[in-house]
Amino acid sequence: MHTLKDADLVIGVGTRMNPFGTLPQYGMDYWPEGATLIQVERDPKRLGLTKRADIEVCGDARLFLKEMLERVQATGKDQISCLSNKSERVSKVKEAIAAWEVERNAMTDFKDPLHVHGDGVLKPRQAIRELEKVLKPMEAMVATDIGNSCSVAHGYLTFDKPRNFLGPMTFGNCGYSSPAVMGAKVARPDLPAVALCGEGAWGMQLMDTLTCVRENIPITVVVFNNGQWGAEKKNQVLWFGDRYVGTDLESPSFAQIAQAMGAEGIQCTELDQVGPALQKGIKDQMENGKTTIIELITTRELGDPFRRDAMKLPKRMLSKYSHTSLEVESATGQPINTRK
Repeated sequence: MHTLKDADLVIGVGTRMNPFGTLPQYGMDYWPEGATLIQVERDPKRLGLTKRADIEVCGDARLFLKEMLERVQATGKDQISCLSNKSERVSKVKEAIAAWEVERNAMTDFKDPLHVHGDGVLKPRQAIRELEKVLKPMEAMVATDIGNSCSVAHGYLTFDKPRNFLGPMTFGNCGYSSPAVMGAKVARPDLPAVALCGEGAWGMQLMDTLTCVRENIPITVVVFNNGQWGAEKKNQVLWFGDRYVGTDLESPSFAQIAQAMGAEGIQCTELDQVGPALQKGIKDQMENGKTTIIELITTRELGDPFRRDAMKLPKRMLSKYSHTSLEVESATGQPINTRK
């Protein structure tokens, strides 16, 4: 985002410029409105749909890049002006990456006085960091779902090879992650397939565990159980004065449900259990052909909302509802009903 906000030219190749990738996030309106935009897309209906493109190219991404690369290579370096400050721009990118790592570590290790850490519940960011340690060295296929915990996880997951990350993208497909990695596992049975989701989204796909068992499609699913619809709860925290409607959840043990279906089930309540659980789940997947559901019992701590543009502070016109009007967002940005 820091790199994009300073750009004077943006070339979008094979992207729909969807809202999740262009709207203000993390307190930053980073889209460079003054930059020239070149959009390359096969579907003509997508060209200029969400962002006005100065140059629209309706065509194949691979052919476009091949042609552009040939033209650049045929051009003298002295005629390519952006090369004059390339080292400076690369240095700024490295500085931004280093600063983000420091900031992310601070958020990961922060002890929120409103939330209990340890003693049977996991801090989501710390659990995600333990998952990252296991996933990073291996070429795993990872799918994330819609939900607050998965949104936070996107700030930690890194991939060195293409086609290993499967995200739900624009449609916000709740219940997407395990079916996505099931398909990936069928295509690449030689690679580990891991799904991340919250317990709300898991309620829409837990029946897929039966399919995995019946059809011998071994995958590993990590379920963040924080007792709530986290993304919706975040909206109610920020803009509706912690008045919760339909966002608190009580669920049975998903690990036990998995075991009843014939899969492996592991429940983690302490940080030192998370990494070994994922290692075991992947080992059972790759060596024994078994599906494993790993249930992480976490606090209700929440990250940033997906769509800050979608909600505003309520201002009531009728006097009988005026007491629900709000002047400022929640100071903490966190639910008041904590979880031990």
